[in-house]
Amino acid sequence: MSTCKYIGCTNPTLPNEDFCTECLNQVYTPIKKDVNEATPMSERYPQYYKSVGDLTEIDVYAIHYLFNIQDPSGAIQHASKKLLLSGVRTGGKSAYSDIKEARDTLSRWLQLNQEH
Repeated sequence: MSTCKYIGCTNPTLPNEDFCTECLNQVYTPIKKDVNEATPMSERYPQYYKSVGDLTEIDVYAIHYLFNIQDPSGAIQHASKKLLLSGVRTGGKSAYSDIKEARDTLSRWLQLNQEH
């Protein structure tokens, strides 16, 4: 039995699972089975939608906050920002370069978080 890979969780996991049952229930909301094509996507896949209230604009940092990205290293947020804004930030990097750097950052996160 291994330990849950969710940041800060030390619960045991089921065989062949990366996350414990408690974290799975928090992160992944089950998809409703009794939906039809007329059902809004936000009801069909609620884990992908967050309310932004009366906001008219939102930045990448607020998105990380809304989706509760838990990563003390900051690597996941860094990679996400590079993907969401690839090729359009002020650094003058191409989309290809930003995406490559996001991949490299996620590879480093995997190195830091592998099971010992």
